[in-house]
Amino acid sequence: MCNRNDAVENAKNQPNTAPGGATTPATNPNEESKTSGNRIDIVFDPDKSCKITKCDKIVNVQVIQMLVDGKPIKPGDYYDGFKYRDKTALANGSYVDHLKTETTPDYQQGVGDGKKNGSSGKATMNDTPSDSRNNLFYDATKNPTGWKEVVYKFETFAYCMKGPDCGKWYEGVTWEYKKTWEDARDGKNGVSSITDKNAPGPSQNFLDAFNKFNKEKGFVPCR
Repeated sequence: MCNRNDAVENAKNQPNTAPGGATTPATNPNEESKTSGNRIDIVFDPDKSCKITKCDKIVNVQVIQMLVDGKPIKPGDYYDGFKYRDKTALANGSYVDHLKTETTPDYQQGVGDGKKNGSSGKATMNDTPSDSRNNLFYDATKNPTGWKEVVYKFETFAYCMKGPDCGKWYEGVTWEYKKTWEDARDGKNGVSSITDKNAPGPSQNFLDAFNKFNKEKGFVPCR
């Protein structure tokens, strides 16, 4: 199990300035990740991870669960254009975030891959969730039974897809996107926010969704 000493060693003594001017080594590989409005940028720095030995291709895998007024919903029930995702979804609606033609679970699909094997490179990705169907949201006059709140819950974890660490999970980010009926009324996109910028490892729900995606798509890790 990783501990602070491991992280400090892997951080290569890169300083962070703490309150009062003290410096401590950076130990969060996702510390550069940030949100702005409904957009999130995730940056995984392998030099600040306590889990990596060597990896030639570091990607992010993202699992999403959508909730309408607090209740999980299958992707195809939420939006007809997402019906192709239902085959990869768990009973609680969680699934690996992917497009129709994609057959591997990595979010980047070759754009923004990282590495750490001799030289290092950060794994980067961004997402901008939104729902412009404002007519589905609550309106006292036009739609009194409409949605009050939509929430997307995300787990996004760095993963070694090629190299000595292949198949290994690294640290990740948990975050959510939220849009309320007030946002819809006011023409706003909703807001993305990070709930944990240094999650130690994926949940069992995440792993179940990952395994189901792989089974449905015929993807065998590290083959």
